[in-house]
Amino acid sequence: MTQANLDQRTKPTILLLGNYRPALAMSRALHESGYNVILGLEGEELGAECSRFVSEIWDHPSIEDGTTNFLSSLEALFLQRPKIGAVVPVSEEFMLFLEPIQSEISDMAALASPSSEIINLFSNKLKALKFACQNGVPTLPYACVTSYEQLIREAGKTGYPVVLRPFGANARILNKKALIYKSPLELKSALPAWPEGHGEILIQRFASGHRHNLYFAAYKGNMIGSLQTRICRTDSPDGTGLAVKGVTVVTDLVVSEKTKTLIRRTNYTGVGLAQFIIDPSSKDICFLELNPRISGSHAVPEQAGLPLTQLAVETAIAGHTKREPVLPNPVSVTAPGLRYVWTSGEVLAAKQAFVSGNTGAGPTARRIFTAIRSAMQADIHMIGNWRDPMPALLALLTILPGFRITRSNLKNFFISRRLVETNISPENSPDHGQVFFNAKTLSSYREKLT
Repeated sequence: MTQANLDQRTKPTILLLGNYRPALAMSRALHESGYNVILGLEGEELGAECSRFVSEIWDHPSIEDGTTNFLSSLEALFLQRPKIGAVVPVSEEFMLFLEPIQSEISDMAALASPSSEIINLFSNKLKALKFACQNGVPTLPYACVTSYEQLIREAGKTGYPVVLRPFGANARILNKKALIYKSPLELKSALPAWPEGHGEILIQRFASGHRHNLYFAAYKGNMIGSLQTRICRTDSPDGTGLAVKGVTVVTDLVVSEKTKTLIRRTNYTGVGLAQFIIDPSSKDICFLELNPRISGSHAVPEQAGLPLTQLAVETAIAGHTKREPVLPNPVSVTAPGLRYVWTSGEVLAAKQAFVSGNTGAGPTARRIFTAIRSAMQADIHMIGNWRDPMPALLALLTILPGFRITRSNLKNFFISRRLVETNISPENSPDHGQVFFNAKTLSSYREKLT
């Protein structure tokens, strides 16, 4: 028997919630460390269900239906899979969804997520900026506005150019993560009225420079690992979208120290990502946000040598079992020059911009050519992996027109082969027959037991 097989017999199973890009990198890292992986099927970036490193798939009630049905189905899953040792929310949606029910989750297994207090602090952009200011972390002037008149007034106070950002998980303002306006005339012309669907908007002076990400792991307020990257290109031409190309860089000492301050002041345990703007000329830094969760580009730290997945799981299980975690010495991974890309994300953004009429055929072709050229030069791919090619194939079929049937059949093939069928054995069933549990049948089963 191989060491991997031995590890999988002794190590707990890990449940990943959120079928998004990071689930791929996490599944691969967990498999390499000897864990079995169960993946929750729900998510906006399907593909991880095709990974050869995912052992089983759990088709659970949608989180949009609330926590009651979800918890009932989760308890049924634990009855069928008692070796589950940790639950890991992969995306912001699942992190926020699980936050109110952290205690219920912890009754069943370790939850690899920061505390409710930390989530509530850093998931609110306004609270995070205030906290940063109070602790000496540099920020540019900002304000929270709730009306168009207040927006125009506060924009003048903060100073142009200004950035407008919405509140909420994965929220968009005019279909973008942020809007940049260089002058009052441009603001009033492009945004003549208050955008619908927004109760409040964060406005902040625009910071010139490159966006830098500091991936980190922490335990009881101490940073135990970090890696810094610079974003070179996003899926939006104005640089406000999701990163599609970047490079690892030498860790900036000021960025590291300011992030350590935030970690220390919150007694942070878990993984996260702090984002700063660094002016290339003055080297001044400006704090943007801290995401108390796994990031979308999680493949970067994993492949660059920072085992964030393992650190997240180890600190969570150790805390749940009341033991000290087995941790490496605090390490700042310095592997500058590693280029990473998210090719399918960039090509899909170019395609959508063309279909919507925002860009012409020429600019679209150039964007796609640039994405392909970057992919050929990259060291790290968000999805592509020669040892695990099916998720990349699914991503390709998602982009190409005319492949709906093939894509659907491919997904159904992988799901049907590994779908978890949560059940209670016949001798324990009140009807002495096999019971397949979902949210509805579990509640009726409990009623019969009582």
